Amino acid sequence: MRHFPAVLLALALVAPVDGLEPPTRPLAGTEWRLVELQSMDDAIGTRRPPDPSVFTMRLELDGSARFRLDCNRATGSWTAEAGADPASGRFTFGPLAGTRALCPPPSLDEQVLAQAPHVRSYLLKDGRLHLSLMADAGIQVWEPLGDVPFAPTPDPELEAAIRRASPDYAQVAGDGSSPARYVHARVDLDGDGRDEVFAYPMGSIFCGSGGCTLLLFRQGDAGLALVGEFPITRLPVIVGAAKSRGWSDLFRRESGGGAPASWVRHAFDGGRYVERERLPAQPEPAGRRVLAGEPSFAQGSPLPPRE
Repeated sequence: MRHFPAVLLALALVAPVDGLEPPTRPLAGTEWRLVELQSMDDAIGTRRPPDPSVFTMRLELDGSARFRLDCNRATGSWTAEAGADPASGRFTFGPLAGTRALCPPPSLDEQVLAQAPHVRSYLLKDGRLHLSLMADAGIQVWEPLGDVPFAPTPDPELEAAIRRASPDYAQVAGDGSSPARYVHARVDLDGDGRDEVFAYPMGSIFCGSGGCTLLLFRQGDAGLALVGEFPITRLPVIVGAAKSRGWSDLFRRESGGGAPASWVRHAFDGGRYVERERLPAQPEPAGRRVLAGEPSFAQGSPLPPRE
């Protein structure tokens, strides 16, 4: 697992988009989760979210800001200007528009939104992003989103989606072959507040010498729908900072079969992910690792060939 100092992380996650030069704006293309809200009022003190994973902030390359705040979502704009030291500088949010669901208490969603218009500066320190409010009223502390490890837990809805995407599996497994196993991971690729699902089934029908077939699903009104199918993939998958048609670019690793190892970049074309370019195996593309952890077949959850 890679660990970047905060300044390097902010720079490393900025990638060119369709041949354009990466922006010089600090923090562009980074993602964070809330650590705590510090108040200068001793009566309020420091407040921390019970589950930091449901308080996330993405500072997009195009200057938009996207928040997940417990059971709510918010979008708006942001600007930053580095000072003489790039680890600090000015920072402001534009107006934020969000949903107004009543999240189960205790929740910090309303406080985060109320503070946003008063943010005036940023400081990257000890791997964390500190957003300071005007008049020294308080500080929001955020930390980088880390890798997304593989999950080996059973998911009946996902299993049904894998079977729909692989109709031959029931027949092969019924011929006496050992049932496959699978792991999965969830991450929001299009910023709509709903996680997409990566599934990595393992077994003779899904795998070859170069890796296994990676499946990507999105959550729709009728359940999980297939967005992409990527044969001979080795883990992890890298979710890059650049976006195509509103979806994060993906990098997946291929090796084996006598071909040199490489990374393949896929971009969303409005309906599915398509291959755009092949890159050398080194260095690893910058971004967030998904399905991290090198799962073994024995670690996967069994995939019944039929419901």
